[in-house]
Amino acid sequence: MSVSPRLVGNCLHTLNLLNIFLYGSVIYAFGTNPQSTVFDKSWLQEGFCMPHPDVDYQTTHDLSGHVMVVISLLGLALQRCLSHRQASKSTTATESTLSKADTLTFWALIGALGHAWGHYFLAFSHREQFFPPSEESFMDDLLRSSLPEAIGKACPGLPFFWMPLVQTYMINTAKGRVAIVAFFCWFFSLLMQVRFGFSYAQSVLFAGMSVDQLLLPDSEKGFEYALWPLITTVPSGIFAWLESTSCSSNSMMQQHGHLIYDVYMASSYILFYLICWTRANYSVVKTKTV
Repeated sequence: MSVSPRLVGNCLHTLNLLNIFLYGSVIYAFGTNPQSTVFDKSWLQEGFCMPHPDVDYQTTHDLSGHVMVVISLLGLALQRCLSHRQASKSTTATESTLSKADTLTFWALIGALGHAWGHYFLAFSHREQFFPPSEESFMDDLLRSSLPEAIGKACPGLPFFWMPLVQTYMINTAKGRVAIVAFFCWFFSLLMQVRFGFSYAQSVLFAGMSVDQLLLPDSEKGFEYALWPLITTVPSGIFAWLESTSCSSNSMMQQHGHLIYDVYMASSYILFYLICWTRANYSVVKTKTV
């Protein structure tokens, strides 16, 4: 008896949500306790594994931004090329199947470009000391600022970061609801300690993706629905745990830091699409043979 993709996808998306809840809860409970041994001390300083944070223009944020831009642009070019190639020989069924993978992959890679922009902004902020100390919250800094300064620091994040990124992760959700989700994501981000800002952002975006997918009609929960969390969000969640707990003890993390997480995340979208494209291409060949 085969297991339905709907059941597999439901379980994996639920697992992703549970992992995010656990991750956030553990950070809340132990992340601010200097005596805690749950998280790596090096990771707790900035919320990242940063092998050489003091080398200008070669920090983990700079390198992650560069690598994610390259992988994302290559992925978009590959997806466009393979999609056009498949369209010339596909049947109605395979075209419908691949179109779902096209949509998921395209917006995920656009989101990865937004992720890269976030790293560039963090690199700039690190050099210019734009952010308050890592153990303070953004709100602490805003309350010390004049009203024009506070508006200039806080308000751009909603339309230029949260709105577009939430939209790329919740592609099936109505824009009005996306705006509401983005507003609350933005507001609560101001209450986060600076060092946990990026973990917070990635957690709520991945959670939004899983909720968006879980709310799909059962008729749309096919192969792609089950494959997506298996290849992308669930493994990324595992990498987040590894980075936060073994930043100093793991040799790979010591050498490459957060870059490992970002390389996998962006590459996983391409891997997801290649699997879907190969499956659709095989279906076409099999149909013609029969």
